[in-house]
Amino acid sequence: MAQLPVIQPSRVTVMIKPVGALCNLDCTYCYYLPTKTIYDHHEHRMSEATLESIFASILPRFADDVTIAWQGGEPTLAGLGFFEKAIAFQEKYRRPGQRITHALQTNGTLLDDRWCRYFREHQFLIGLSVDGPARFHDHYRRTNRGQATAEAVIRGQRLLQQHAVDYNILCVLNDRNVHHPEEILRYLLNLGSRWLQFIPAIEWEPDPERPGRNVLAPYSPAPADYGRFLCKVFDLWFERYRKRVSVRIIDAVLNKLVLGQMPLCILDGGCHNQLTIEHDGAVFGCDHFVERRWQLAQIGEPDWINRIDLEGREQVGLTIHGDGYRKNAELPGRDIDDPTDLETRYAPGTAAATAVAEGADEPWYDRVDQQRLGGFAVRKQDLPEKCKACQWKPFCHGGCPKHREHGGDVPEPTILCEAYMMFYEHAMPRLKWLAGYLQNNMQPPDPEPVAAPDAGGRAAAAESPRPSREPAMASHHAAAEAPAPQGGTPAPPAANAPGAAGAAAGSRAFNRNARSGKIGRNEPCPCGSGLKYKHCHGQGR
Repeated sequence: MAQLPVIQPSRVTVMIKPVGALCNLDCTYCYYLPTKTIYDHHEHRMSEATLESIFASILPRFADDVTIAWQGGEPTLAGLGFFEKAIAFQEKYRRPGQRITHALQTNGTLLDDRWCRYFREHQFLIGLSVDGPARFHDHYRRTNRGQATAEAVIRGQRLLQQHAVDYNILCVLNDRNVHHPEEILRYLLNLGSRWLQFIPAIEWEPDPERPGRNVLAPYSPAPADYGRFLCKVFDLWFERYRKRVSVRIIDAVLNKLVLGQMPLCILDGGCHNQLTIEHDGAVFGCDHFVERRWQLAQIGEPDWINRIDLEGREQVGLTIHGDGYRKNAELPGRDIDDPTDLETRYAPGTAAATAVAEGADEPWYDRVDQQRLGGFAVRKQDLPEKCKACQWKPFCHGGCPKHREHGGDVPEPTILCEAYMMFYEHAMPRLKWLAGYLQNNMQPPDPEPVAAPDAGGRAAAAESPRPSREPAMASHHAAAEAPAPQGGTPAPPAANAPGAAGAAAGSRAFNRNARSGKIGRNEPCPCGSGLKYKHCHGQGR
């Protein structure tokens, strides 16, 4: 049996769910709402003891750079005071010189000046959920009372801009907006963001015609439609925006081509670089698999062990792959209409605030079930022969287990196989052409100076993005550009170039002249990290 991977503190992102699945929205496609079915009370917020335990345990053990991701539900429901406590605990336990980076995903409807000042002061990177123009966004993203949310989201987005808060946009693709890639991309760019993520809403429902089988939910995009969306966005990005816009899946593939590492977990070879901590202190390997068989530890309970074996026997179905999705209307007392509900309930001196154990559970990280985490990580590698023989396996690895009909419990490909193959066959020649430059520490030539028109037909202004706050990728959105190779610039392969022939030709022409365009060791690294070249991809060169 192959050795199971173990958790590596130097590579792990800690995702904290301060209010679990609690949210002021009731999005139709939300993958996390089923976790509400296990809660026994009205509101839920992580206790200060659990919050302190997280930082007391990870900061002494983790590397000099630590990434904390805050998600929900809607994490801002925990209240600003909760996050101020988090920063206090961070300062209490971090080592000298240790850098903690915070990222927070929000629906944006509760943002105000106080929140934005806080995010700016503590350099939070904000992920804002926007599904396109209101006619798309409001179809599935509505409040608990069924009200539209697009206007409130844009109000929050403008506040982020006013306070100079770094943010990117996460767009969930569904059966409606997936058919309009140009309109969606144009709208998001006109909002001012230059850092975009497109995530397909892949959710499963029992198939009434095939007992024991699952079928995509009606709001999920068809795989072929998702593939066409990616191809069209890539064409627009390559032709117009590649020097000033980051699209996460494109950056991830470039990172794989240039550095040999895949930063996007769904396309990586294992699931072992994240810990998810629920509001009650339960620790899991991924927030898409909040199931008791995959629970790794329980903060605050030193004697806790997981008695469910890895085959799932005696499993109590709890959340995403358990009892299934139920609308908020079926969960009385769990709707949040007033964002101050939690702050009022957990105000200092209240029963909810004081009914917790004193002291931090500092050793909880050492109790993480490494065997169970290893089993969770490698199950992704259980693939059918079709996947093992596929030329795109290094860029896919069977996709996310959540995107497989049986959640990774049997050898099967991702439902998005068709989409990924379509995208890679379409985009890979040009991606390899770009990678040929980046591997030689050079900037590719500028794209054609064409700006996409906005909704009124006007040309969009070409804005220069701020440096990325995400982990350094093989992106070429750089502050300074290297000179072009002498002897002329090789043309990029055509959109329909077969295989990697066009990229290989460009790479050969480039390598003949690369010496003339070397990056100086004290110049900004072309990857866009903001570091000097000698401290980034120039180390050891």
